[in-house]
Amino acid sequence: MPKVVITMPAYQAERTLERTVLAIPEGVADELILVDDASRDGTADLARTLGLTVHVHPDNRGYGGNQKSCYRLALEAGGDIVVLLHPDYQYEPKAVPLLIAPILAGDADMTFGSRFAGMGDPLAGGMPFYRYVGNRLTTIAQNLLLGTRFTDMHSGMRAYTRKALGSLPFLGYPDGFSFDAELLVDAVTSGLRVVEVPIPTSYSEESSSISISRSIEYVTHGTAYAARQGIARGRRGSRYIPAWRDAPQSKTSGPLVVARCVACGNERMALRYPANVSGEMPAEEFRCTTSALGVHDDILECPQCGLLSSRPTLTPDEIVRGYEGVVDEEYLAEEGERRELFGWIAERMDHFTHEGSLLFEIGANVGLFLSVARDRGWEIAGIEPSAWAVTQGHERFGVDLRQGTAEGLDMEAGSIDALVMLDVLEHLNDPMDTLRAIRPFVHERGMLALSTVNVASLHGRLRGERWPWFIRSHLHYFRPPTLVRMLHDAGFDVVEWKVVPRSFHLSYLLHRAAGTFPGSDLVQRAAKVADPKIPVGWIGDVTLVVARPRPS
Repeated sequence: MPKVVITMPAYQAERTLERTVLAIPEGVADELILVDDASRDGTADLARTLGLTVHVHPDNRGYGGNQKSCYRLALEAGGDIVVLLHPDYQYEPKAVPLLIAPILAGDADMTFGSRFAGMGDPLAGGMPFYRYVGNRLTTIAQNLLLGTRFTDMHSGMRAYTRKALGSLPFLGYPDGFSFDAELLVDAVTSGLRVVEVPIPTSYSEESSSISISRSIEYVTHGTAYAARQGIARGRRGSRYIPAWRDAPQSKTSGPLVVARCVACGNERMALRYPANVSGEMPAEEFRCTTSALGVHDDILECPQCGLLSSRPTLTPDEIVRGYEGVVDEEYLAEEGERRELFGWIAERMDHFTHEGSLLFEIGANVGLFLSVARDRGWEIAGIEPSAWAVTQGHERFGVDLRQGTAEGLDMEAGSIDALVMLDVLEHLNDPMDTLRAIRPFVHERGMLALSTVNVASLHGRLRGERWPWFIRSHLHYFRPPTLVRMLHDAGFDVVEWKVVPRSFHLSYLLHRAAGTFPGSDLVQRAAKVADPKIPVGWIGDVTLVVARPRPS
């Protein structure tokens, strides 16, 4: 049987706590956890006498901050189903079995209680009239934005599966009351099965409540967040991960050639873009900072799964030797900008729960990301094929970095808590085989974070064959549906897809992209006068993907 953990976010709940605990049906929960948010009364002491597991915040962290501790502690306790129950008796504890029933039946990943569903009468149950009206109006608005049909989108009685909490970046949500709104919006748009169940309303003088001004702030923020995510991801995630899992591939054009797709195994691929260069690939093009952009070998497209792959002139062994010999002195010319970018990536990872602290990076270059992750509390290690880069990592940043490739990685099963591959997947000879090989090394509750070029980006679609990231060192190019299904087949479920917000100095960008866009000579002369930082992430060329291991 799954372990059920009921969590209680408490603040000044001494008067209602015992009544709430005694009303919980016997045998419904395996453990009760109360997180006291620096209450000034005897909440924590009473909870201990009632047999609850108690955690006390040294200072007040807010309603959302309290929930973060609740869920983290429940997962650490081995909870398979985690229930949120307010200790102020605003929500009927006897409804917990009804709340978790859809999860136990395998029909839901998340549930919440609705005070308006069924025969619910919130006003008769004591709900203030202004909250009743506000709930009705904002629930209607958010349903329209998200494409849902819920009756109560502001309920604080909820239940989650372990998988649901692991797939949501809830540690990055606000510490205030907007936590609930953001979590529900992300659950809907990321494809979780969200079910509401009818519950009674029970307001009393002891029930906690927020002021009108805070209520306005909460609903304004929640509605704005629903609008942003609805626009970015589509209603119910129609332009996001849920849709990509089963998206049909667009028809390919071009003559078919005999070539095996590394993603799906199809033995025929179409010639999408003929090579615009001949001869062997020079050593300079193996560098991360190569200026040979838009120079590519034949690019083929799989008519079955949509993967684009290069047809290189070098053998796999020659490609590996090319990377082993890389010397890239220009890489650290933008060290500050790269640190800023890597800090953003590390922060996104920290928004997801993880049990251990070992972060391992494949293709770590000089170890700059490892250095950033170490500063954020991770235990770090990595591999990099370039002997020069490994030496730089040791001498400049003091990171645990050794020479090696993804294909040759050998680690203890389940030893890695966070596996990182930044701008690596597109360089691998067979990314599917590599992903399958490294999957056992990742802890069952760990994560994979990777970045790669997105051929379906706005820039990629507008530039077509002249897209600058069609380069000879890139062996594969991914569309969102292709990569999501590829990771799934390799044993990972994608839980987040974000455009990487990159910024670099104008002079550096011009050096990289010289000659790949009209007017570059004129802009290059202007850069000698002023050299501002230019945001380039908005064009969507590079995306960050966070994935969780699928159960073995």
